[in-house]
Amino acid sequence: MATSRLVELIDHYRSAHGVSEAEVARRIGVTRENLRKWRTKGVRRLPDRANLVAAAGVIGRPYREVLSAALFDTGYLTAEQTEQPRPYGEVLRDAIAVLTEATHLTNQPMRQDGSGGWEPNPDPRAALPIDWAEFVTLALAGAAANAGGIEAILAGRPGSWEAERVRQTLQSTVFDDKDLIRHRTEPVIVDLWVDSILSTLGDPTDDEYADAQVELDGRAAAIPQPTDLPPGPFSPDDPRIADEPWIEVDNNGYLVTGLAGWSGDDGDVALLAELWEEARSYREPTSGEIAYEQAMESISALVDALDQQRKREYAEYAAQLTDAIETRLAGLQLSVPVTVTIAAAPETWEHGEFDKHAPPPYPRNAIEDAVEWAITYTLTPAALPGSPLERLAQDR
Repeated sequence: MATSRLVELIDHYRSAHGVSEAEVARRIGVTRENLRKWRTKGVRRLPDRANLVAAAGVIGRPYREVLSAALFDTGYLTAEQTEQPRPYGEVLRDAIAVLTEATHLTNQPMRQDGSGGWEPNPDPRAALPIDWAEFVTLALAGAAANAGGIEAILAGRPGSWEAERVRQTLQSTVFDDKDLIRHRTEPVIVDLWVDSILSTLGDPTDDEYADAQVELDGRAAAIPQPTDLPPGPFSPDDPRIADEPWIEVDNNGYLVTGLAGWSGDDGDVALLAELWEEARSYREPTSGEIAYEQAMESISALVDALDQQRKREYAEYAAQLTDAIETRLAGLQLSVPVTVTIAAAPETWEHGEFDKHAPPPYPRNAIEDAVEWAITYTLTPAALPGSPLERLAQDR
């Protein structure tokens, strides 16, 4: 069963802040056992609104995001619905509603009590409206920090007069890009593939391993074929073979199979197994065949060992780079959860995924600067001594 999206949001907060499961449950207003059921059995019933509001406040995520995660877990939203951006008009109406709500917020002034201390003035007539302009400016700064910078939120029409006014407002609010980051409310997620990083760097590691594979292929091709073969057991007149276009018999009576005419159904598979079993039982392998098979098995073992070495070196590089990025990001003193995931690319991926997991070519903010710095100063496997095959020989 897939992990609950609501639990994933909670776990991001717990891992970033080191809070126990029992303490998070207490703050949200549910039992520890209930939180464990969400983890093991999924969120089967929509939690109470008070619990969702509390969860949003505890983990520092927007209520809408927490609600959407709970609706998805309970089946009220599909993956397609949660991934599609909301319409412009709907988002605009929500923004207007929030800004309008802010106009009704008040600050409760303090008053001196009879003992000389200070207490909130309980008289509602003493309430003062909040600094609404500050509220709007802080909201703009948070949006810019979440989007990746001032220029990122103005990319839709950077030359407009509206964009210039927003830029001036933000530049008067924050000192620099690092100061802008303190307004960020969304978690920082760095999710990169080693292969994508190396490609972006123009690093030769992949090419070196490709060259090593070509060399092993050449060694396999150079192994002499056995010449001491006696005549094979098959005849072109064999009725099992004559009716199958994908099977031929060479001049020495040995099977030659191909794809042309091969159906891949159970009948063809069973026939092929029967023929090969007959060929194996026909005679004992010759000394030449034994030597050939041993040589090919040796090459095959090298190919497997080379692949394991590449995976090991990529994993070591990923671990070192993860530490470097986390250390660099820690220097920014971010107040939001940070997740850094560096891993080798999967065997297959969807179109566009390779580039999606590559670092941006030009850093746009302090977070991307930190990632670029770590990538620049973390040595790749290409810096290891010798070629991949030379390193493999030393380890064997």
